[in-house]
Formats: sequence, structure tokens, C-alpha cells
Amino acid sequence: MLLVRMITLAWLIVHFTLTILYVSPWNPLKDTVYPFLNATIGTYFSQNWNLFAPIPISADFSLLVRPLNSDEFKIAQVHGLPSSGWYDLSAPMWTAFQHNRFSAYARMGRPEDQAIAHYLNQSQQQPVQLMVKVASSFCKDIGQNHASFVALVIYEKLSKPWLERGTSSPQSIKIIPIGIYPIDKQVEKMNLYK
Repeated sequence: MLLVRMITLAWLIVHFTLTILYVSPWNPLKDTVYPFLNATIGTYFSQNWNLFAPIPISADFSLLVRPLNSDEFKIAQVHGLPSSGWYDLSAPMWTAFQHNRFSAYARMGRPEDQAIAHYLNQSQQQPVQLMVKVASSFCKDIGQNHASFVALVIYEKLSKPWLERGTSSPQSIKIIPIGIYPIDKQVEKMNLYK
């Protein structure tokens, strides 16, 4: 029985030593024994640290909406999108959620955020339709009954690299135009944006 205990203890010491070497930063010892580490710990007990150190979000996205009446739509077709009168639909949701973590603001803003992410990964029509519905409901909420069209833009604010934090260097901003679409008259008011 003593022999079994000694073998088990030796195996545990070797196993935990190899595990510590496997997850440690690169050093000369790890470089020397890496093929052995990869064949043992890497094959049978591989470590995935994504739970403890997930890939951080590198940008903040917002859906910007600009209601357009028929005359503004004609001008936008010739001269491009207007520079003023834009509404940010994402920021108020996240601000409200940050003030009350037990509220449903994160859940209510999730379809909009997922539509933005889906559109940026694969420019398809389905996420655009969802964004048009959200924008149309927003126009009804704020009383833009004379608006016939809605312009959509994704505003992307990139995070500063770690070395530039605390400096006066400006954050990179990208504006991604989605387009101008007719307002969906079928949607109901959300009574969320007032």
C-alpha cells in the first residue's frame, strides 16, 4: 500500500510540475522541454484560458439614425447624407443599463447590437431589415411622423492600444454608411425613446 501511495504522489508531483511549466510564460527551460510538454500536457490536459482572459472588445459600436422627409431624401441622393440631426440609438441603452444592472436594457439592446455585428461580418439584408425596424419605431417614438425615410450609419469607436492609454492621442473613429431606407409603417411604437 505504501508503494501505491508513493507512486501516486510522484505522479502528482510530476503532473503538476509539467502543468505549471506548460502554462508559464516562455523561458529557456520551457523552450527545452516544450516537445515533451506538448506531447503530454498539451495532448491530454490542454489548457484553454479564454474563460479567465477572454479576447477583449476592441471597439464600441453605435447605430446612428437620421429621419428624412421626402425633400431631405432627394437632397441626400444628390449631395450625400446630412451632417447634422443624427440620433444615437445604442448609447442611451448602454448608459441606462450601466446605471441599473438589473434592468432589461441590455436584453432590449441586444438585437440591435447583434444586427450590427452580423452586418459587419457579412453584409446581408436580414440585419439591415432589423435595423430599419428599430429605426422606424424610434421615429414613431420621437414624433417624426413626417419622415418617410431613415438613413442608417454604424459608428465605430476603436479602443486605444494599451500603450496609448492615458495619452492625448485621439481614438480612431470609423463611420460605416448602411444606406437610406423607407420607414416601415407596420412597426409599433416602443415607447422607449422619448
